Amino acid sequence: MHSRNLATIFVLTLATGFIGCASAPPTVPDISSTANPATEIDKTQQMINEARDRQIDVLSPTNFSKAEDSLKSAIKKRDAGKSNADIIEQVAYSRGYLKEALAKSEIATMQMKDIQDARRGALNAKANESLPKEWASTGKELESVTKDIEKGNIKPAEKKGPDIVAKYRKLEKDAVMKMALGKADDNIKIAEKDNAKKVAPKSYELTTMKYDNAAKIIAANPRNSAAINKAAADATAESVHLVDIVGKVKQGNTEDLVLQAERQQRAITSLSRENRSTEHELNQMERQQAELKQSQALINQAAAIRRQFKPNEAEVFPEGGRVTIRLKALQFPVNQATLGPRNQELLEKVNEAISQAGPSKVIVEGHTDSTGSAEKNMTLSERRAKSVQDYLVANGAVTLDNVESVGLGATKPVSDNKTSAGRAQNRRIDIIVEPIQR
Repeated sequence: MHSRNLATIFVLTLATGFIGCASAPPTVPDISSTANPATEIDKTQQMINEARDRQIDVLSPTNFSKAEDSLKSAIKKRDAGKSNADIIEQVAYSRGYLKEALAKSEIATMQMKDIQDARRGALNAKANESLPKEWASTGKELESVTKDIEKGNIKPAEKKGPDIVAKYRKLEKDAVMKMALGKADDNIKIAEKDNAKKVAPKSYELTTMKYDNAAKIIAANPRNSAAINKAAADATAESVHLVDIVGKVKQGNTEDLVLQAERQQRAITSLSRENRSTEHELNQMERQQAELKQSQALINQAAAIRRQFKPNEAEVFPEGGRVTIRLKALQFPVNQATLGPRNQELLEKVNEAISQAGPSKVIVEGHTDSTGSAEKNMTLSERRAKSVQDYLVANGAVTLDNVESVGLGATKPVSDNKTSAGRAQNRRIDIIVEPIQR
């Protein structure tokens, strides 16, 4: 009787053990049977923690949960004194499920990263205030996708993500246009109702030229605040002047007479001052025209380069007389600077784009997030920038004479290092192309 009871307990124990174990993931990595269980558990826990920082628990919750459950099972077996083989098996299951979670969330991660950046840009531009209906509509689409992702369904993110990104990007540009050029736009419309194009063609052409230049700067990079503010202020001032001229023409004058009267009025104060002012104005107009041409050429160059990349691969924009290629899809192994096969296709596009641009100088900037010591981040960013530089030289895009690489560590973030999404954006390679040769 005693032996039968022991047998029954043994069978129940086995059954309970099988029920508590998770089913095997699609692929189970090999871990040596001689490995130290405690060490492997600690490694797996670190992998899970890093995955959680990357929001994998949100993007692929089912597989992530199974990875956690398998690791908990391994810890219980260790604490219960089970064999190393039993413990290692559960550790392997945990890593297998984690690998599956990473694979399934890869597309969603890229889409959500772009969505978050696009939405943040639109929010900073106050699109939620100036374009409330469009903002609410796009928000509902995003909410639908995030709810599906929480359930482990990443297909909607893959399908709808690019469209949501495009809508937020448009919201940002439209909001910046409205904020920066709203007054100028209103003035031009007022002048057009009074037939400005016909009665004041010189002033109308100058005003619309400055307006179009500001609009192009916004379209190229709505976050280039310094250039936008300057161009928008110039266009707005010119639009006020246009309305004033059209009003005087309506009183029975011609545009030429009005402009001549303005010059004569300036001459009343001081003839010599007027002469100096006229010379200065002419020089200023020449400089403005030269700046407009240079700005347009840079915008066109950035647009030509941008067309060679998908939106999730690179962001291309003119800034400070240079074109920046921000490689969003370039990824390095953790704490390494090796360029793997997955980066080859993107780097080939970079190589082709730079070759076509014909720059006189290229600067490869390496950037990291703020995690870890400043010294290690600086060294890692230098190594990664050097890897990209070596690739460009080896493939003929540049020579050692016109390229340099520089590591900037975490000194120039483009997003908030307090969030995993922000840190991911800060870990990047920027390629600065300057100046463009024609």
